[in-house]
Amino acid sequence: MFLLIALSIGHAIMHCCQQGYYILLPEIKRTFDLNPIQYGAIESTRSISGGVVNFPAGVVSDLLRERWVLIVGMALIGVGLAYLVLSIAPNYAIVLIGAGLVGVSTALWHPPALSVLSSRLAERRGLALAVHGMGGNLGNAVGPLSLGVLVSTFALRYGPDIGWQRAAQVAAIPMILVAVLLFVALRNVRGREGRAVKVGQYAAAVKGLLRNKVLIGLIVSGGIRGMGMGSMFAFFPIYLREDLGFSSARLGFYLFLLMISGIVSQPVLGILSDRIGRKAVLVPSLILLGLFEMLLVWAGAGVGLMLVVMCVGLFIYSIGAIIQAAAMDVTTPETGAMTIALLFGSTFVLTTPSPMIAGFLASSFGTPSVFLYAGALVLLSALIVLWLPFRPVARASGEQAEGG
Repeated sequence: MFLLIALSIGHAIMHCCQQGYYILLPEIKRTFDLNPIQYGAIESTRSISGGVVNFPAGVVSDLLRERWVLIVGMALIGVGLAYLVLSIAPNYAIVLIGAGLVGVSTALWHPPALSVLSSRLAERRGLALAVHGMGGNLGNAVGPLSLGVLVSTFALRYGPDIGWQRAAQVAAIPMILVAVLLFVALRNVRGREGRAVKVGQYAAAVKGLLRNKVLIGLIVSGGIRGMGMGSMFAFFPIYLREDLGFSSARLGFYLFLLMISGIVSQPVLGILSDRIGRKAVLVPSLILLGLFEMLLVWAGAGVGLMLVVMCVGLFIYSIGAIIQAAAMDVTTPETGAMTIALLFGSTFVLTTPSPMIAGFLASSFGTPSVFLYAGALVLLSALIVLWLPFRPVARASGEQAEGG
């Protein structure tokens, strides 16, 4: 329980930064006078850097499993450093470096943290990963709200072009402090059970992962869903700031709404997936998410927008925890971190071109067209999951499945 709570808190801090980053993006776009495609390239840079790091992070987390606390600590410190880089960026190139650091740091966190939780709480895997995800959702809600207030406050004092940079500097400090505290708290907490796997055995196990039909299907489906998520997260702040004329503080409030509903839904969906099966939860959740994202086009700027945003929030991150649990159900504990790395890495890689595609759509047809594009991708991911030959959770939790 201590392990679960500590990692959930760390995950919350990580996502405070990750989601607060979307408050900074419209300010960066304005400060450096970026066109929609250049703006989309910032998110693409974050995606490709995360994708490149995910796979080696998975290998290191599996082979050097006793170092897992050091890796999650480095992830949190990296996110703080990313904010410091953004806060002093004199040009677009340095902004891309800061975005890349955000991607690298996010990639470092998930393979060790999720594989440890999945191994230590195997009998309640869906719930454990959902609680960890709930911490992320809490960070997703608090991060944009607090950073939005900071940006608005500092913009009044220093001007819009300097205010967001001062806000990023202030936000970086608690992230680095929490990283140090987390390392101290968890340094003597054991991670996964069993001896470390030898390199040859590990290579053979990874080859088995790449032959697992269910895992490959989840990787493809998750990657396509990630393409939609990446584009929506990149352009939803622009839609609110430029199309609807919202302030940074009001933007933060709507991103808070987007995430707060997921805090409730995530453990509920996790428990349901443990009891009735992963597919029974995933398919309808993905369909609803895709439809709600499309509804953003017609939601307006008042109560309708609030309701649709909260409905999107019910599923946008909750689904990820169920996908992770489903993948861990059908793989062996020895390759737990690599399983997570494959899921996240493929999502990062597939997401890389998507924000630039969304930028082209936004410049050609208007920003709302991005929500139709994102929703369609999520519906496609639901169709893929529908045809996957899942095994029952009770059987899959203790053994590797071959995917049919």
